[in-house]
Amino acid sequence: MDLLRHWNLRERPFEATWDTRFFYAGPEHEEALSRLLYLVSETTMNIGLLTGEIGSGKTLTRAVFTGRIDAARFHVVTVENSGFPLEELLGSILRRLDPQIHLNGEGKLARCEMFDRLARKVAGNGRHLVLLMDEAQDMTPETIHELRWLTNCNGGGSSFLTLVLIGQPELRKMIVGDAAINQRVSLRFHLKPLRVDDLENYLRHRLRAAGHATGKIFTPTAAATLFNATQGVPREVNRLAKLALEHAWVNEAAKVDAPDIAAVVADLQRHLALPA
Repeated sequence: MDLLRHWNLRERPFEATWDTRFFYAGPEHEEALSRLLYLVSETTMNIGLLTGEIGSGKTLTRAVFTGRIDAARFHVVTVENSGFPLEELLGSILRRLDPQIHLNGEGKLARCEMFDRLARKVAGNGRHLVLLMDEAQDMTPETIHELRWLTNCNGGGSSFLTLVLIGQPELRKMIVGDAAINQRVSLRFHLKPLRVDDLENYLRHRLRAAGHATGKIFTPTAAATLFNATQGVPREVNRLAKLALEHAWVNEAAKVDAPDIAAVVADLQRHLALPA
């Protein structure tokens, strides 16, 4: 019997994908979504900042956020990797706003002017432009400073752009270190890991999304052991839960219990200790 049949699943529940069906709306992630939706609905708040540790679920939260935005009111452009000079970032953004646009070596000023025209065009069509920039901690201080040019897209008392910067915790220090940008940030939220009392619900949610009737495959002691090993970081939870499912399946167990988690953790630690 294969793994899916053994656990009565349609698909694997802990894969490293951005599948929004597996999004767990726990207190932290739901609050992040609510704040981001408020940010864009106001349309006058300039910049929002979403940070979190590696693996905390920022990108999946971003994917759910874009799915909840009213497409009739908002035009969303997402930059997956922001660690490039502003000139290159603008080129990518402009092409997404207008696939027919011709970029023939224009510099920053010309591209900023083109961006302004396209943002005004979006506004003229009754929509507000939302620009999401992920992995923003990879930007240089110079690029972060130059982002203020984009927030100047406004007219007639209306702002044409809401910019959302998404990145790891060091992004907060980078923003605070630039007064011109820091003063434009109207909303900040730091995404914390899952709480210990949320972990069982998180596991059950993903297992139900993958086809299990109840999601009750991990015992409470397994969930507690998993929290101790991961401190609730979703990506680490997924990694160990995936391996523990396989370990328990190989041993023909009816549930995933604490010894399955412990065995997986011990094996990973043993391999990490090997000479490079």
